[in-house]
Amino acid sequence: MKVTKILLKQKIILKTILGVCAGIILGSILKSFTAQPWSERSIMYLKFPGELFMRLVNCLILPLLISTIVSATCNLNKSGKIGLMVLYYYTTTTILGITLSVILVQTIKPGEILKNQNIVSENSTQHFMTVDTILDLFRNLIPDNLVNACLNQYQTVLEIPENKSVPLAEWQIDHRNAPGTNVLGLVFFSIMLGLAIGKTDEKGEPLKHFFHSLSEAMIKIMNWAIMIVPVSVLFLISAKILEVNDFGSIIQRLGVYMLTVFSGLIIQGFILIPCVYFMCTRQSPYKIVSKLGPAFATAFGTSSSTATVPITIACLESIGIPSKITKFIVPIGATINMDGIALYENIGAIFIIQLHGLQYSLFRIIIISITCTVSCIGAAGLPSGGYVMLIMVLNSVGVPAEDVSLIIAVDWFVDRIRTTINIIADALGAGIINHYYNLSKEPSVPEELELCNSN
Repeated sequence: MKVTKILLKQKIILKTILGVCAGIILGSILKSFTAQPWSERSIMYLKFPGELFMRLVNCLILPLLISTIVSATCNLNKSGKIGLMVLYYYTTTTILGITLSVILVQTIKPGEILKNQNIVSENSTQHFMTVDTILDLFRNLIPDNLVNACLNQYQTVLEIPENKSVPLAEWQIDHRNAPGTNVLGLVFFSIMLGLAIGKTDEKGEPLKHFFHSLSEAMIKIMNWAIMIVPVSVLFLISAKILEVNDFGSIIQRLGVYMLTVFSGLIIQGFILIPCVYFMCTRQSPYKIVSKLGPAFATAFGTSSSTATVPITIACLESIGIPSKITKFIVPIGATINMDGIALYENIGAIFIIQLHGLQYSLFRIIIISITCTVSCIGAAGLPSGGYVMLIMVLNSVGVPAEDVSLIIAVDWFVDRIRTTINIIADALGAGIINHYYNLSKEPSVPEELELCNSN
């Protein structure tokens, strides 16, 4: 019976692998046995089923993002010092993840390997100042129109003067609504709304239940959408093979991309986060990590942070961490603390940007990384939720999201590793909270934490 359940859970993964293989085979056959290059219209017909999947995902992202963040933050202000400590911890690990991903992609440059070959069409570089990009970050963080934030984001534009010898700082300043969802603004508003609902006590209960129910419904629909990934990826990958000039070079680049991602995940999960734990507790973090075997097995089997929540809680309670801590931190962490997906998205987004030959400044790369990280809050622990959010991030920076199909080809495996990193981060965070507050030795539990768990 257990074997049957495991096979049923792996069915979508096996189908995805078959879809990837079938897409590669179909694309290679069509490319090899046709004398004339495929026209743009013919390729459009071929990838039409995959395009429908991309449209469905884009349609679901917005309600999924908002409902997940609001429902996750409703209880944060009721957790007292525990919630504040969790916020400090997740902020620290997030900053470490952003820094690490930027260092890796700027050092290894996985998308610029074999850059002399025109694998993906290049786009022209726009003129902009770093300070304008930073100011736009804060402008988008606080949108002036929520409806517009769902469709566009604010972008400062410098008008090219007739005399191009004029210094860039003296060019006339204008702005435009750049197409693409304003992820930062929607996340900021959702967090504020969630905190406000949590402050309204009984009057906010209907809203809290509404957003929680909406989040559950969106996750269910997203799971249905993921069920058609094997079919959609078949058409997306085969069409991509017909589009590129040298698919062999793409495979080589994907190898460097996977090496970059795995290096980041291993450093983040087994070096940086354990160092944070050791500096806070002066104890070995690997005592906790070594007890997470069942959670790791579940993560590798399901590739879902949410699915591993009960197993992770059981593992932590078996080593003496009170349930009052684990039942608060682990579910919140499964939604908010997405170190693995954040690092994967940062590297994946910049990898695709480099494939297009775009030249971005270091500050703009950092801002894109921040956008990727913030968007991961809405990933909601979904299997393959990383590339779902990556589609939105690429759309927000004006890069064709169809190239995510290149990453989907290896995502089924990478997803399991990054989910494991999420579990390590949540478990060590629970260990840090337990060390500081030592709730297991206190006769009673803080009232605000008890209230949080009852909700």
